[in-house]
Parts: sequence; C-alpha cells; structure tokens
Amino acid sequence: MSKPTVYMWPKYSPDNKYSELLTRSIERNGLHVEHYDRAAMFKPGKGDIVHMHWPSNSYTASFFALTIVKSLFFALLLLYFRCKGVRLFWTVHNVWPHSGKTRWDYVMRKFILTVCHRAFVLSETVKQEVAATFGIQAGKLVVTPHGHYVDAYTGKGADIRKRFGISPDRFLFMFIGRITPYKGVDKLVDAFLSLKLQSSGLLIAGKVDSGYSLDFIDKVNDGTVKVYPHFVDDQELADFLRAADVIVLPYNQITTSGSAILALSYKKPVIAPRLGALGEYVSDGCGILYDPEDPDGLRNALGMSMQMDMKETEMHIAAKLGELDWGRIASKMINVYTGIKRYEVNA
Repeated sequence: MSKPTVYMWPKYSPDNKYSELLTRSIERNGLHVEHYDRAAMFKPGKGDIVHMHWPSNSYTASFFALTIVKSLFFALLLLYFRCKGVRLFWTVHNVWPHSGKTRWDYVMRKFILTVCHRAFVLSETVKQEVAATFGIQAGKLVVTPHGHYVDAYTGKGADIRKRFGISPDRFLFMFIGRITPYKGVDKLVDAFLSLKLQSSGLLIAGKVDSGYSLDFIDKVNDGTVKVYPHFVDDQELADFLRAADVIVLPYNQITTSGSAILALSYKKPVIAPRLGALGEYVSDGCGILYDPEDPDGLRNALGMSMQMDMKETEMHIAAKLGELDWGRIASKMINVYTGIKRYEVNA
C-alpha cells in the first residue's frame, strides 16, 4: 500500500509555529507533508489526508454576503474531498474564533466536525466542551496535546533587562503576547501595583490590538511597569522569555494557551486563572493557577510565586515537557490518520 500524502492546511504560519513543528514530526515519522493552499486545492487524491487548523479563515469575510459565498464554496470543497476518498481532519485549536462566536460560526463548525473523519482536540477539557457545544460524539474527538516549543526559538542573545532598565536581581513578572481586552492586562497591572513591592518589576510586551488603549497603565505607572507595545519577533522571543522569572497570563477567557506552553518550554513557571485547559498544562508544580472569581486571586498568586522553589519548579516543568513531546503527538496522529503508528522513513 502506497503512503498517503498529508496536506497540512497550513504547513507554515507566520503567527504560530504549531503546524510547522507538527509537520516536522510527522515527516520524521515517515509521511510526506505538503502545504495546502489555493495552488494545491484539488491535488489531494484518494487515501490522502487533508488536515485543517484554523478553518474560520476559509469561510468568513468582511461582510456577510461574501461570507455566505465563501462558506458554500468551502462546504462543497469538503464534500468533494469526501466523495473523492480524501480523509479529513481538523485540529480544534479554539472552540470559537478569537473574533468571537456567531450563529454562523456554530453552523459552519458543526458542519466541519460532522464531515471530518475525526477531529483532534488539545485537552480533555476541550473535548468535553466541543462535544457538548456541537452535539458531536466524544468518540470522534481525539486528545492530542499541544507540543512544546523547546528549541523552536533561539534568540539573539539580547539583554532584555538592560534594554528596559531592569536590574538583574529584580524579580521580573512578564506578560508576553498579543494585547487584547480578553487577555486581562489591566487586571495584571492593578494586581501588581497593589503589592507595592520594591524588589519586583513587570514587563508587558506584545502588539496592541487596534482600538485598544493602554492609557490605564500611564495613569498609574510608577516606573516599575515597563511596556513594549510592539510585536515580539521570533528572533527575540527567546531573549524576552529568558529575562523573566515568571510569565503571567491573566486571561478572562481561554481554550488552550500556546503562550503557557511557550513559557514552560523555557522553564518559566506560569501564573494564570484556572480556566479551559490550563489546568492540564500548568499542572502541579509548574506554576500557580488561581480562581478567576476571586478578586484577590491574581494578586495573591503574584505574591506566592516569589516564594517558589525554582529548582523544584524546573523539575516539574521538565516532566511536563516530556508529556508534550512532538514525536509522541505525531505518532498518535498518524495512527488516527491511517491506523499505522509510523511509517519507515526512506533512507
């Protein structure tokens, strides 16, 4: 039997290394992976695999009439693949798009889950939520964790603390990632400043969403909160992470956080609310999860993190990273794709 080709949709993304790292591991396990785009639209044949990641980009547009047209074309394309004998899979990174859920998203996402052979979810929590939300049998959903980012970013060796005037002996809390209203940066600033700790600092780094103002920081900042309101490129991402003592992700809502996994990949403990799948990734000893309903939860977690035994924490993080090994994840996916755990790699 000839090997199927995996058409990864997409194979590479400028915003997320997930599909690139997954692709690399699948190829190491013996399958050929191609990037799926318009040029490859009708290339998949019988027995091949089309693996989608962020399908909302394929069925939504800037106005609803065009969304209807795109959605119909997308739906017909998936049905065409099914008729042709192509096997369809979707990794559900988020239950709903970051832009928010609509009734049309519900219709389209339920259709995708129905037409796909199987769907991958990144945690047991998400599996239960997807099954309940869309009325899909849990057996159609396969849990494959989000792999780690160890060695995915190398950095330039930049001294981030020196750049922002943060002394080497200061305990540094850091938020890193796109800054949007649901990320809870305002709550982080309030909680941090309320501690009034002379021995700590806070660095907030990331591109700010259009229309979202950080004026609330300027009004209260006493100089201990440093802000870098720009996209942190891949070349310096590791440098920023290495500068931190703790990564804080005070989200108001979350499904699975690549930012938490990124922090753990650089041996940094995570402070976050006990929401979504975070409890499955930031497990005991890897950081501090607080009750999002507790008004002092974030503040108390910040204070507690300064008392953590970092050597012990690193041991717990190392064990968690072993569970997030890409080779294990790719092997499980290939088994779901084809019933075979791995293929022999051609010499």
